[in-house]
Amino acid sequence: MKPLSGTRVLDFTHYIAGPYCCQTLADYGAEVIKVEPLDGESTRNAWPMYDDFSIYFATMNRNKRGLALDLKSEEGKKIIHKLIKSADLLVTNYSGGVPKKLGIDFETISKINKKISMVHITGFGLYGQKKEDKAFDGIIQAMSGISHLTGEKDGPPMKAGLFIADFLSGLHGAIGGLVAINSSRLNGKGELVDISMMDSMVTLLAENLSLPSVYNISPHRSGNRSRNVFSTTFKSKDGYIYIAPLSKEMWKDFTKIVGHSKWSSEDSPYSHVDGRLEHYDFLEEEITKWTIEKSTEEIINLLEQKRIPCGKVFTIEDVLEDEHLKSRDMLVDMEINNRKIKVPGIVAKFLNSENNGNIRRPPFIGEDTKEILNELGYFKEDIDKLKSQNVVNENY
Repeated sequence: MKPLSGTRVLDFTHYIAGPYCCQTLADYGAEVIKVEPLDGESTRNAWPMYDDFSIYFATMNRNKRGLALDLKSEEGKKIIHKLIKSADLLVTNYSGGVPKKLGIDFETISKINKKISMVHITGFGLYGQKKEDKAFDGIIQAMSGISHLTGEKDGPPMKAGLFIADFLSGLHGAIGGLVAINSSRLNGKGELVDISMMDSMVTLLAENLSLPSVYNISPHRSGNRSRNVFSTTFKSKDGYIYIAPLSKEMWKDFTKIVGHSKWSSEDSPYSHVDGRLEHYDFLEEEITKWTIEKSTEEIINLLEQKRIPCGKVFTIEDVLEDEHLKSRDMLVDMEINNRKIKVPGIVAKFLNSENNGNIRRPPFIGEDTKEILNELGYFKEDIDKLKSQNVVNENY
């Protein structure tokens, strides 16, 4: 039995944030029913495609069951109402007013099942001045201040290389959903969980929010450099490596390795953190003269002998070959159409039990429609009629 076995989640989501939220719950055993239109969610056709199956879709929708129906039809609504009666959580990332139009808003589903909770993920939240504004990941990164802090010191602001606002809000949605489920089981009443992509990103700012008011300091871009200790990325003969000689002993050992032991003497302007930060440019330039003459592996071997933290800047190909990640089941195969694709594994490991999840491919359009309808009390002739009326789709 997995940690979330016995928990039913209705997944009315699309793109990244909502699907990733539900996939996270599915990874740990929740029964997630992905409810899609008759022709499937739009991202089923999103690049990259593999044997007519979207890898984009696959990496956000594994371990789910698939139900395809016309949610606007009267019979479709009846099916959803039956599912709501037995569900613990409904998740959506449609824009603010859409759930109400579809009859899956919190007020409506609470009348059907007072114990059901709902996670609603939007760009700016369900209240506030910007609640109606359109939002995409890049917009949220920009408006949250994250882009302002990303990039080279004298360069333009940059967004991260991944959709971090989408994924982070998905994770907060999963956390909020679990809290709501537990609350409902304690007091018998469901919760409406309002998750904002903007809010999710602002939480990353941490102490940066305090600096202007406390120290009159405006946080700025610093590239690969850490702002409070001397650590950054250096060019090697064959790539890049991040080096972080943080403590006094680490700095002393590091200066010996790079041939500048005098930098750690007490009378050196570089012997203390403040001095190293003040002379960042000089130190980075001089150390690069040493790193550029050696391979990344040579540098790592030298630094690891003195336990100086360092790490190669991995390409994605490097990640795929990393033995540590392989040993932790973070590079796993998912089979689609009898062919395997590599996907990220499940993060939380339960080391004292057998609760660790398995990874199963996402459902084809309507793959589990018949089985789910059978569970709801529909017989073959009922299902055939619903199919003929274009209420459901079970062809895959």
